[in-house]
Amino acid sequence: MLVTAALILRGDRILTAQRLSDSRFEPDKWEFPGGKVDFGEHPKRSLERELQEELGIDVEVGQLYELASHVYDQNGMRRHVVILFYLCRISSGEPAPLDCQDLRWVSREELTNYIYVEGDHPIAMKIKNDDDLWSRT
Repeated sequence: MLVTAALILRGDRILTAQRLSDSRFEPDKWEFPGGKVDFGEHPKRSLERELQEELGIDVEVGQLYELASHVYDQNGMRRHVVILFYLCRISSGEPAPLDCQDLRWVSREELTNYIYVEGDHPIAMKIKNDDDLWSRT
């Protein structure tokens, strides 16, 4: 399964979303917003669509920041997910939790205070330690 995720920085904070309690995989954990790429859909277009549906925002999708591969294995259900993490900028709207439980603008130091889904956790730790990323804001 191919998935996209947005890294949206605002000043010294990054946007993170909490999964719904009834999610099949890792409910209530935190992640970078995004979602599945539909068959034949360009990943950047998918991310624009997902952020409009889930957060009610329009974004400009920038450069690819990182690619992650993770196999989720929960209650006998397995799925392999490849995640494309893109740097994004909000072009219109204010994020709202339309299809997630909660949203937070998290500081660099606060990233370790959240329990991220397994596929996003290594990226959260990379972001925390990436001086170049934080100097762009």
